[in-house]
Amino acid sequence: MLGNEVTNWETVIKICLWLAILLYWISGVVLMCIGVSIQVKLRDTFVVLNEAASVVPVIITIVGTLIIIISAFGAIAVLKRNSKMIKIFAGILLGHLTTGIIAGTVAYTYREKLHQTLLKDVLKTMDKYSGELQITKAVDSLQRQFQCCGAENYTDWLNTTFGSLSSSVPRSCCKVPVESCVTDLSKYPVGINQQGCVAKVKTWFGEHIVVFGGVHIFIGLVQLTGIVFCYLLLKILKENYESVE
Repeated sequence: MLGNEVTNWETVIKICLWLAILLYWISGVVLMCIGVSIQVKLRDTFVVLNEAASVVPVIITIVGTLIIIISAFGAIAVLKRNSKMIKIFAGILLGHLTTGIIAGTVAYTYREKLHQTLLKDVLKTMDKYSGELQITKAVDSLQRQFQCCGAENYTDWLNTTFGSLSSSVPRSCCKVPVESCVTDLSKYPVGINQQGCVAKVKTWFGEHIVVFGGVHIFIGLVQLTGIVFCYLLLKILKENYESVE
């Protein structure tokens, strides 16, 4: 009778743990999709953006992929009822949970510094516009995609080599239709995007970070749940082993 009760509890805990693993796997897929979508959106603009902005989506994609692999390992561990593998899985979950909390805290603390770094890098890159083909294409791509002009606003072009020589902003600053656009800064500019690209990129990143943050919190809860059920399953497996002896 007692043995049946223990077996029933083991089944319930295993089902709960498998459900947690499934949710963990789904969160990994979502993270990977977020990372890939950011890379696709910004693939032509990484030359303009700073290293942090280009590395973040790659890290998100890698983390998502690792979660998928870890989930598969956890599912196999539970299926095999292997205590050693379950302990390793629980340890990985705990490590990931701790790392996630630290990374989130650091990112939040240095968010303003990242803004200043991004602003500095965009201004520096703008000064090379028309001088280097790759940078010219990247800046044009950034301004068209985000419908922006300059770093903080369109007047930033006055302080660049291109702006000082031509007294104008690039055609990529133009709104649609381009035909009605006046890029000459010696006159009142008409039909150009006046908001800077740094603010637009930050807003776009912010929208994705909200989703990422929600997924991150969800992952943390799933990890915590997984650790608890791993502990309970290990306890039952130990009791079963001792009762057999």
